[in-house]
Amino acid sequence: MAGNGKDKQETGEGNKELFLSAFKTTIPVLLGYIPLGMAFGFLLDGAGYHWIYAFLMSLFVYAGSGQFLAVALLAAGAGLTEFAIATLLLNLRHAFYGLSLLEKFSGVGKVKPYLIFALTDETYALLTTTDVPRGSSKSGFYFYIAALDHFYWISGSVLGAVLGSVLELNLEGMGFVLTALFVVLTIEQYFNSEARFPFIAAVGAGTFSLIFFNPDNMLLASIILGTLILLAREKSMQKTQPTQRAWRALQTEPETRAINASVQPAEDKTRRKD
Repeated sequence: MAGNGKDKQETGEGNKELFLSAFKTTIPVLLGYIPLGMAFGFLLDGAGYHWIYAFLMSLFVYAGSGQFLAVALLAAGAGLTEFAIATLLLNLRHAFYGLSLLEKFSGVGKVKPYLIFALTDETYALLTTTDVPRGSSKSGFYFYIAALDHFYWISGSVLGAVLGSVLELNLEGMGFVLTALFVVLTIEQYFNSEARFPFIAAVGAGTFSLIFFNPDNMLLASIILGTLILLAREKSMQKTQPTQRAWRALQTEPETRAINASVQPAEDKTRRKD
């Protein structure tokens, strides 16, 4: 009995440490999601909807930019079909996110459906750049990150809708919060990562798409182009690896022979003594 109680206490302390680690990781998202969620709440209240709709939409839809689009479509009197198609096109990039997370999400167990549902741009950025604390549960750490980000968004949305119902506010510029948040996350990842080429490829693909595509298609075009660049580089590296290994082997062969030559006389002397 005492042993079981001790095990439960250690498990509880481990979960607490894991939660605190996830919370520290998600602080940049907290600072972005609260004001951005409030902006969404303000807009939804301005369209004539009660704060409960902000809560329900953020809880069950949780689409970020898709929710801002929903407010505009609802205000314009669009139907459910138009809303579904527009949201699908807007969030099509998540298909690429999912493909890159197949390995990370393997073995996470029962939380996998929620992790898939709660995958936003910012959560994806954290999951792909943050290492699981040593000795901790991967599924638990990923779940805490996704759930905390979700909670921040819901809290900001409800707070904005409630305040919007009692205050007169100027919302100009609030939509830039999400862009600013993603820029901060990208800069942080750049300096914390040893692999710099993906960032260079992303900047190049984004610049090219901005010049040659209209704003509505720029994001999807840059994602596709960036993915093709990374795949081409990976394929090129796979082809050159055997050549590089052979070249290294040729370079180290003289050194290996010299070492063997110096070791051989000593071995011969030892054998003669025996």
